[in-house]
Amino acid sequence: MVDRAQLQRLAQEVEALRKRLEEINLRLEQVDVVLAEHTITDAVLETLLGHDAGSSISTHLPIGSGVSLPYRHQDSQEGTALVDLGAGVFGERSWSDVRTLTQQRQADIQHLRDELKQQSDQTEASLGQAAQSFNRLAEQLKQPSPAAPTGTPAIAEPTPADDGSEEPASEPQNRRSRRRGMFGGDLTLDD
Repeated sequence: MVDRAQLQRLAQEVEALRKRLEEINLRLEQVDVVLAEHTITDAVLETLLGHDAGSSISTHLPIGSGVSLPYRHQDSQEGTALVDLGAGVFGERSWSDVRTLTQQRQADIQHLRDELKQQSDQTEASLGQAAQSFNRLAEQLKQPSPAAPTGTPAIAEPTPADDGSEEPASEPQNRRSRRRGMFGGDLTLDD
C-alpha cells in the first residue's frame, strides 16, 4: 500500500535534487567563465613570449569603463607582469613564470570543473531515479491495491462524513455561524 507521507518525502527529495542540480550547473557556468579567462591569458602570454628577440611589442590594456592604457615592451629580454599570488598579494614575475602559474591554475580549475561535472551527472541520475520512483508511487496511489478487498479503495478517500461535518444538513448551520462571526450575518463575496 502506498503511503501519502512516503510520496510526499519522495516529492521533497526530487525537489531537493533539482535545486542541487541547478546549483551545481550554476557553479559549472562560473567555472567555465574562469577557465575561458585563463585560456585568453595563456594565449596572450604565449604571444608575448613568442615575439622576436629585440622587437618591440605594443598593445592597449583595458582598465575598465572602456578605457585602455598603452603598453610597450621594447627590450630584447623577457618582460614582466603583475600577478595575483593569492590573498590579494600581487608580485612581479617574468612572462614565462606567469604563464606557468596561469597554466597550473587552469589545470586546478579544470580539475574542479571535472569534479563538478561528475557531481552534476550523479545528481541528475539520482534525480531521474527519484522522479521515476515518485511517478510509480503516484500511479499506485491512483489505482486500487490488488490486495484490498473488493469495493474498498487502497487509500481511504475522504468521504463527506470525514470532511469535518457530521451530516450534510449541519453544513448550512456552520456557514451561518461563520458569516455571523465575520460580518454580523451579512453575505460576503466568499459566499
